[in-house]
Parts: sequence; structure tokens; C-alpha cells
Amino acid sequence: MIMIEKRFLLAILCPICFILNMQGQATHSPYSMLGLGEIENKDYGRTAGMSDIGIGVREFDYLNVINPAGISGLDSLKFIFDISAAGKYSFFTERGKTDNTINGNLKKISLGFRLMPGWGISLGTKPFSDTGYRIYSEEPIEGSTDTKAVYLEGSGGLYELYLSNGFKVTDHFSVGINTKYISGTLKQTENQSEYLFEKESRVFQFYNTFGMQYHKQGLTLGATYGYKQNITMNNKTSIYDNAYNLIQEQDDRSREQFIPETFGVGFSHDSKKVIWGMDFRYQKWKGIESGVSSAKIVDSYRINTGIGYTPNGNRYYRIGNQGIRNRGQIQVGTSFSKSYIQLGGRDAYNYSVSAGYSFPVSWNLLNITLEYGNALSAPSNYIKESYFMLTFNCSVIDQWFRLRKFD
Repeated sequence: MIMIEKRFLLAILCPICFILNMQGQATHSPYSMLGLGEIENKDYGRTAGMSDIGIGVREFDYLNVINPAGISGLDSLKFIFDISAAGKYSFFTERGKTDNTINGNLKKISLGFRLMPGWGISLGTKPFSDTGYRIYSEEPIEGSTDTKAVYLEGSGGLYELYLSNGFKVTDHFSVGINTKYISGTLKQTENQSEYLFEKESRVFQFYNTFGMQYHKQGLTLGATYGYKQNITMNNKTSIYDNAYNLIQEQDDRSREQFIPETFGVGFSHDSKKVIWGMDFRYQKWKGIESGVSSAKIVDSYRINTGIGYTPNGNRYYRIGNQGIRNRGQIQVGTSFSKSYIQLGGRDAYNYSVSAGYSFPVSWNLLNITLEYGNALSAPSNYIKESYFMLTFNCSVIDQWFRLRKFD
């Protein structure tokens, strides 16, 4: 008798539940008040321990959202359900003062399979940006030498719901497309004792990114591209008195915001015991409004490199055309990046190092990664963040249909 696993039916409903819970605060960075919030530049997936390389990564059971061309290599009859979560402990320092925060959230959920030979498909959702900050300041009262306390608080964020398609054009060349729907709400509350100003921006936008890979004898070369896309934002400001009674509500003119043009190139080389690779990604942020006069948003880039080592031989074997993992993999990686935030005309640079372990449990795969990051170079008036982040990723890998015998 041929049966479909019930858990796969539940898995199809999970992305909907995930979206409903996406708005939980996932950052406490003061820089998340700039532009569209703190932009997510990590995948939090299978290669997290290798510093999230993915442009040139291609495996039979890996839902590659970084380069959708990679999912054209999914194994036949496989159904893959992938979920990731992360917890982050951050230290913020400025002029000898230190503060620390802890936050955590679901980071990604996706499912995918091979629709037909040479055509892989994946559906998922993940954060696009996060907003979460609390800022206190003393502002002068006009016409007086006195000051008043002002509290700024931000929350919300943007998420993306994506559909990835990967196509094998020839035996050694594949292409792919990510079709994304980006949505969410960014909120800022300004409390001035007598009045409370609440600003809300809602975002609704479709967007596409593209990828390609050349793959032969363990070597994979990849490239990705995303075009510049203006963002539609609906803005509203509400003014309340100190008893939280609504005084005025108005729609505001949208500031010019956009998703930047993005380029990426990468490679990986995969042998029985070792996979290693590197990614380079460049984003053209210049021109977007930061919303703060002392800060500018500029072009950014990120270089990732990582290696995975399987001590006990090949990390998977095959039965017919079905791949099964049966070995654990040690992962290490590092990254160097230029921030998209510039203060006082000076750029900021950051680095991170990561280590992880990927191991099979039955047909499933668990991945645990610890990452440390720090501001390598930043202006003296730049609030520097150092952090430890623990990432958990689980891939449930099984067959769409399973032949069972009954006595």
C-alpha cells in the first residue's frame, strides 16, 4: 500500500503559522531605526557553520534559497521540510559604557521537492529586516533653558514569503529564480510626556532574484543577481495625549525606499571528506534615506568562506538514486563585511567566525552552529556590537511516497 506521511500535510500549513508569529522582536540594535530596519544577511540553514556560503553550493537534500539554481539538483522522490531558529546575546559599547541584550526567534521555514527531472521547487518564509530599539534623550524646550525627556521605541519588521524554482538546463548548467512577496510593518513611538507620536509604515512588494550554477566533478561555480526595486509604503502618523486619547491621525508622504541592486559570485569544491567554498555579495544601498541626519546608508559587501570536514569518510551513501546521509560533518567559517551604515563620513567593518556540527538522525539532519561577531573597525561615535549567536537547523528528509507491507 502506498501512503503519504501525515506530517508532510502539517508541514504545508507551517509557513502560514510562521508568518503570523514573524513580528516578534528579533533585534535590540539602535541601528535598526535606520531605513528599512536591520537587514537580514544570513540564511541560518545547512551551511551556517560555514559562514552561510551558498552561491556555489549544490547538494541533493539542500533547499538553497541563496542561489535557487542549486535546488535543481534535489534527489527524486525526496520531500524536505526545513526549519531554523537562532538565539543571540549582544554587547553594545559606546564611550566606555556597555549594555547587553538577549533575543531569539524562528528564522526560516521552508519545504521543497523535485517536481520533475531537472526541476526543483521550494516554498518558504524568512525575515527580510528587523526593528527593535529603545532610545532615551533630553531635548531642549523651545523658548526655555529647560529640557524634556524623549523616549523613542521601535518595533516590527519585514518578512519575505518566497517561491524558488531551479532548472537544470544541461547536465552541467542550471538556472533559478526566487519570487518573493515582501511585507510587514515598521513602528516608531515617540513619547514626549505631553504627547505621544506613533508612526507606522506598512510595506507590500513583489520582488525577484536570479541565480545560475555551473557544476561538474565536485566543482560548482555560481552567480546571483537582484535588481533595484522601489518599495511601496503606506505611512500613517497618530498623535495621542498623555491619557492615550487620539488627537489627530494623518497619512504621510512615503519616503523614497528601495530594495538594493545585488550581485553575488561564489564557488564550492566537494570531495568525499571535504567541502569548501567562498561567496562574495555586493549590495548597492546608496541613495536610500536613513531617516537620521547624522547617518548615511551606503553600498555594502560581504565575503564569506567556510569548510566542512567529514572525519569518517563520505558523509552520505546512495541506494539506487536515493541519497542518505550517514556521517557527521564538522563546519568552520569566517566572514568580513562592510556595513551599509556610515557615520561621520566613515565606514564601519565587521567580522565573524563560526563553528558547527551537522549530523544525521535517521533520515533527518540536525545542524548546530555557534557564531561570534564583532565590529572590526568603526568610527569613535559608532555604537559597537559584539555578539554570540547559537543557531539550530533541522531538515526532515523523507520520500513523498513509501511502499509499506502489511501482514
